[in-house]
Parts: sequence; structure tokens; C-alpha cells
Amino acid sequence: RPWRKILSDIDDTLLAGGSFPAGMDKRYGKKVLYPGVLAFYKELDLGVTGPDEWQDGYLGNLTFLSARPHVYKDVLQKKSFEKFARMRERGMHTNASLLAGDLSSGREFMVKNDFGPMAEKKAQNFREFASIYPEYSYV
Repeated sequence: RPWRKILSDIDDTLLAGGSFPAGMDKRYGKKVLYPGVLAFYKELDLGVTGPDEWQDGYLGNLTFLSARPHVYKDVLQKKSFEKFARMRERGMHTNASLLAGDLSSGREFMVKNDFGPMAEKKAQNFREFASIYPEYSYV
């Protein structure tokens, strides 16, 4: 299998956000799973040179970038992982990883409507993640 990691946002990418602050796409109901997105992630993980079907025992390479901060006792991360467990029941091929945001960038977004710090935090998380896995390519 190819050495590839798949990184994705959650709101307006995996699930329709529907309203501020969780995204803006109103074409679907709030938190509706986008049609075909789970199959798309699986095909990206399989790659063009891999097997045609996902095999039991494969470890997936799907990671989500989130703006939601890491807070006391992983309160928000637990909600994300509960959501991922529901996605597994609906056909997500692997247990996904999560790169969390932080309180300061979230505050800038909520108070000042400034997306910049939140975007920079996601970019920083990606750079740190990629430094741990330099042998991988990224989608």
C-alpha cells in the first residue's frame, strides 16, 4: 500500500455545517454526512496501486484537522471520537485520528470573526504531524 496520509476538515467537508460556527453549507441539514465522502476517503486510503477492497486488519491513514480546542478532560475530543464511532457504523473504513485546535485561535474566531489564527493553528498542526511522518505523502 502507498505511504499516504489523508487529512481532512470536518465541518463542510465530512459533515454539512449548516450554521455558524460549525460551517456554512446550508444545502444539507446540519451535521448531515455528505453523500459519497466515506467512500472517497476509503479510495484515497487504498490508492491506485493498492487492493480493490479494504482488508480486515489494515490500519487507515485518515486524520481530521479540527478547530475545536483541546480542553479539560478531552471534553470536545470525546465528542469528535463519538462522531467518528458513528461514522464507522455508517461505513467509515478506519478509526480516524484527530488534530485539535486551541483556545486562543478559537477565541479569535468567536469574538473577532478572525479565521486567520484558526487557519494558522491547523497549518501548524499539519506541519508538526508531517514532521513525525516524513516518509508519507499527504492528501
